[in-house]
Amino acid sequence: MPAKPQRSSWTEEADTFEPLPTYMELAMAAASAHEAPPAPLRPRLPGLSIVEKLVAVGIVCLAFYGMALIGCGLFLKAEAKRTGYYITQRIMSAELQQADFDTRFPPRVIN
Repeated sequence: MPAKPQRSSWTEEADTFEPLPTYMELAMAAASAHEAPPAPLRPRLPGLSIVEKLVAVGIVCLAFYGMALIGCGLFLKAEAKRTGYYITQRIMSAELQQADFDTRFPPRVIN
C-alpha cells in the first residue's frame, strides 16, 4: 500500500523564504530611492507661446479689475441709498417742525 504524502510542516515552509533584509540594506535602498532625479516640470499651458500666455494673464487681470469696479459701484449705490434714507427722514422730520424751507420768508409758527 502506498504511503500518503504528508503535509509539509511549518519549519519546512519557513525554509523556502529568504531571510529578512538587514537595517543596512534597508537604509541603502531608501537612500538610492531618493537619488532619482526629479521629474521635469510640465508647462502650465503647453500649447501657448509666451506672448499668448501674457495676453491670457492680461485678460485675467482685467477681469479681476472689472469685478473690483463692479463691487465698488454696488457699494456706492448701497451707501447712497442708505444715506438717502436718513436724509429723507431728516427732511420729513424738519417738515413737521418747519413747514416752509424758503429762506426769503420767515418760518411760520404753528400754535
